[in-house]
Amino acid sequence: MFGFNLNRLDDTELAGLVARGNERAFAEVVTRHQDAVYGFALRMLNHSQEAEDVAQEAFLRFFKTAERFRQQSSLRTYLLRIARNICIDMFRKKKPELLDEIPETPDLDTPLTLLEGALTQKSIEDAVEKLPVNQRTAILLRHVEQMSYHQIATAMEISRGAVESLLFRARRDLKLALSKNR
Repeated sequence: MFGFNLNRLDDTELAGLVARGNERAFAEVVTRHQDAVYGFALRMLNHSQEAEDVAQEAFLRFFKTAERFRQQSSLRTYLLRIARNICIDMFRKKKPELLDEIPETPDLDTPLTLLEGALTQKSIEDAVEKLPVNQRTAILLRHVEQMSYHQIATAMEISRGAVESLLFRARRDLKLALSKNR
């Protein structure tokens, strides 16, 4: 088993090994999906330490309950669903804090365009942060994680129609919030 090359296995095969307690397979799952899970949690929470905590907890929960993974969705979608549920639990415990600093932006030609870009990015982040948690989740899964409507529905455990409705309302609310900032 030591010569067994886990990086050649697909996610379903790895999940099966994790369900049987294979720690090397679990490490491979973490390696493959940690960026997506952490990035999603970071965008949901806007706090790097909390996002790390969510990612760690999501993988720990997966390790403990891997036998529940039924392959009705991709492993990535399943892990993002776990992370989403942990984020919702965190929201219930406390209200999210606003960003204290303007995010970094790529170098632009002038200080004025740099400032305008940073303020626009901050406005977008603030507007997304103020969305209800289900709308925020749907927007992030669609536009940041590039997930299909079907994948979002699976991750959020809702119907495709509910996803369409959430995205419609989220886009409408974002457009309204951003038009007020002009």
